[in-house]
Amino acid sequence: MKIALIFATVVIGTIVAVSMVTAADETSYKSTELFTFPGDWAEVPATRVTLFYPAQASWQFLSSPEHPGSNGLLAGTGCTTCHRGQETTLGERLVAHPSLEPDPIEGKKPAIDVDMKAAYDSDYLYMRFEWDAEWPGIMHDLLRWDGSNWVRWGGPKPDAPKAGINASYEDRLTVILSDRDIPAFDGANISFAGAGCFITCHNSMRAMPREPTADEVRANPYLGDAGLGQSDVRKYLLITRTELNEAGGWDKVKTGDEVGELLTEGNFLDMWMWRGARSGPIGYADDNYVLEYRLSDEGTGSFLTQNEPEWMYDQAKVGFNAIPEAKFEELGEFLELPPLIREVNAVPFDPDVSFNVGDLLPRRILREPSGSVADILANSKWEDGRWVLEMRRNLNTGNPDDKVVETGKVYDIGLAIFDDKVSNRRHYVSFPLTLGIGVDADVRAVASTPAPTPTPTPTQTPQPTPAFEAVFALAGLLAIAYMVRRHRR
Repeated sequence: MKIALIFATVVIGTIVAVSMVTAADETSYKSTELFTFPGDWAEVPATRVTLFYPAQASWQFLSSPEHPGSNGLLAGTGCTTCHRGQETTLGERLVAHPSLEPDPIEGKKPAIDVDMKAAYDSDYLYMRFEWDAEWPGIMHDLLRWDGSNWVRWGGPKPDAPKAGINASYEDRLTVILSDRDIPAFDGANISFAGAGCFITCHNSMRAMPREPTADEVRANPYLGDAGLGQSDVRKYLLITRTELNEAGGWDKVKTGDEVGELLTEGNFLDMWMWRGARSGPIGYADDNYVLEYRLSDEGTGSFLTQNEPEWMYDQAKVGFNAIPEAKFEELGEFLELPPLIREVNAVPFDPDVSFNVGDLLPRRILREPSGSVADILANSKWEDGRWVLEMRRNLNTGNPDDKVVETGKVYDIGLAIFDDKVSNRRHYVSFPLTLGIGVDADVRAVASTPAPTPTPTPTQTPQPTPAFEAVFALAGLLAIAYMVRRHRR
């Protein structure tokens, strides 16, 4: 029997709980759904976008003589002027490029097609994405009991397989949105509108050719222990740096006041990230932004990290305290696994519980997010090798770390997809696109209209539900009791 996993929403206080339902003859997964699109997606036109594998093609590469189009790029010529329609060809070259991909993943696809739709109403922007994925990445890295200790397990390709470990990592989809020309660097002729997310990608980031050590990052007064508390380098804009070099100038951050002024003026990129394991199961996508670093918006995020076991499954609710390793071997078994959610099906870790060798615990514990980071709701479903993802965000959240979306305007966007258990630079990216809110663009968001209501037929005549019948029976018993009492008087 094939297994279908459906997450049903149950509100306990403000915590979203999850339950599982099994069904025969179907292989699927469905997240908690916290909203319903008020229109009919069938009436919204789709735009097919091809995302390609970029390898280590950073901004520093694109703007160097190694890239034949660097002079045109620096003069203001956008990527699509030369490369529109060449995404798959570029991916085929880069997926095993002799210098730009020093650590290839066997069997890596060169490109992915995603069908995108967008709509809006008086309050919200809605987006819908569909793309093929052989395996649903709904689990992140893990802790494994080896008989003596809990050790880190899983993780992304190619690192996990090299260590003799089965990869375990989440799928992701990211949207970057800009409402203005964010220059690639101070005084640049090219901006996000022309070069897309490549202006955020630098040689100093994780798994890139000039990645600094964790100790070097921790020692940096802005990014490290005395500042943001980071130990690696992620996306950033060069307009936040005082000097540029072949690594990107990761350690040359402007003052906090200067960076704060850029944020206040709106010179940042809004970034919406759906995570298949760390936010998706409970119906959210993370709200981030890119400025001096890729940062989460203000608020409480959707997950915690346990490096040593602090939480385990509540056996009374899910049937086990830890996941038997065998459940990772078959897709049907894998799809049965619930996320570990604090205050729902997680209990504090009990070291006196007896575990078997190979038992697994998620390293990421889910919780209900709050604040600006929780602005984006996300419904996700994987069925028969295809993801369907819907996102909803207020047109105007009122938060300074978000872009305001207005009817009649056009925005620059970029898409990225993480597929097949990978992380950091090993995603797929799009060239920059335009999103029009009620106006023509590469992707046009249309005004939402209510979905048609089915006409009732005799077979659809509402029948009394068990709950209604129970209430009716109780009312009858109370009436009889009242009559007996009057008769005795």
